[in-house]
Amino acid sequence: MAYEDMIQTIVREVLKQLQESSDNQQILVLARQDDINVAPLLRHLDTNDKFVFWDPTNDIISPKRIILPFLSCSQMADLALGRTTGPLLKKALELLLVGKVVEVFEFEYLQFKTTAPEPLYQLYETYEATLCGFGLQRFAIETQSIARLNHRLVTERDIVEAHKKGVSTIQLLSNAQLTPLALDYAREHRIQLKKN
Repeated sequence: MAYEDMIQTIVREVLKQLQESSDNQQILVLARQDDINVAPLLRHLDTNDKFVFWDPTNDIISPKRIILPFLSCSQMADLALGRTTGPLLKKALELLLVGKVVEVFEFEYLQFKTTAPEPLYQLYETYEATLCGFGLQRFAIETQSIARLNHRLVTERDIVEAHKKGVSTIQLLSNAQLTPLALDYAREHRIQLKKN
């Protein structure tokens, strides 16, 4: 009987190690596959990346990256106070509590930069800083791509469109003029602007 127990223990350990080695190559997406916020994220992932959607019945142990596609204002406020709403946010909090880094693809509050009252917007910036201290961070685009803009006037829309394509550096004409909103957006999203 001791041999059977020993064999079962060895088999369980080997299976666990095999699972962990395959998990290390995957990206865990904390969302349902049919969530509308998943599509923009998938466009920014490398086509060679293997990703899985989180499922409470099939919890992977140690993925390469953990990404939350969207964090709403209310979810952000709750998480900053250590509270959760729903199983996905609960999983994100559990991962943060064990020291994992969780990337957020899109923070909802950033959409209100030009319309929200300054104190309210600053409150959400404070929440983001708090969450960053917990291990939550903005989505990191692994490939550093460069785009060229041949406009004499560069607007916020130009910068936003380039950013959506994963651009981290924009090459501009030497006489290009940038609108204040374009400069703000580039600074906020850490996009380098270089003139010829």
